[in-house]
Amino acid sequence: MRFLYRCLLPLGFIVFFGSCSVQDHVNPNEPASCRMSLRLSALASLLLPPGQTVAVGEQALSDVSGYFEVREIIQVDGRSYAVGWKSDVYRIGAEDSNTSYEYDAQGRVKKTVQHLKRPSWDITTEYEYFPTEVKLTVTDDRHIYPVPPVYTKILPLNAQGYVIDTNVTYNAEGYVIRRGPITYEIENGNVVKGEGLRYEYDLSRPNPVPDPITIYGRPNRNLRTRAYPDPANPPAEYGHHYIYYPNGRLKYEIFTSKYPDQERVGIQINGYEWACTQ
Repeated sequence: MRFLYRCLLPLGFIVFFGSCSVQDHVNPNEPASCRMSLRLSALASLLLPPGQTVAVGEQALSDVSGYFEVREIIQVDGRSYAVGWKSDVYRIGAEDSNTSYEYDAQGRVKKTVQHLKRPSWDITTEYEYFPTEVKLTVTDDRHIYPVPPVYTKILPLNAQGYVIDTNVTYNAEGYVIRRGPITYEIENGNVVKGEGLRYEYDLSRPNPVPDPITIYGRPNRNLRTRAYPDPANPPAEYGHHYIYYPNGRLKYEIFTSKYPDQERVGIQINGYEWACTQ
């Protein structure tokens, strides 16, 4: 999330909305019948001026993402946006990356494949779980060597089941309260202050954003509705928008940003796909 806000800060800004155990590293927020299979970060998008139309399946040109195939037209705070999706031709699915997930019989992530868009670069990470540590096997394939390099890393776990890192401090419930020089305040299971921002939540609704790799601390408990800077920072406002599939699963997570003296609204759209079993 820190990266997302850093990306949005230069663009400008607007506000909008739409105790579980870590035992065995299973995400308690996700029922076993449905798991996130693909996360698409920073989807290609294009703001459509009033009266302009584009058909699903056509190519559109974004000044940020270049050409992309339109998957859907969505509405965000009264504005229409054409949104792209994963494309093997354009490697769309993210300006940054798209990541696929596979799970073991216990519901833990056993494999992720991160596809970087530019340049072509695939990072495969396999997870093996032990009582006091997690072993990572990483294949770093930049498509320039006949055999990509592979390396392993052992992550020791604390008594809570989270990665031991001298740069990270967890509270008694497993929430990160310090990462490097940055500290976080937690209330009702949610980060309410950190990285120069304050956050608000709808405490009646659970957090819809999947976080399947659970060894790095507990995710926020509730749906985030608003972020705004501390007084010392520029007076921007940040919005959180959520669009769902008919079955209630998260489809798009949308961040908007706007500065009072600018007309432009910054936007970042992340997409999600799910694998569900009956």
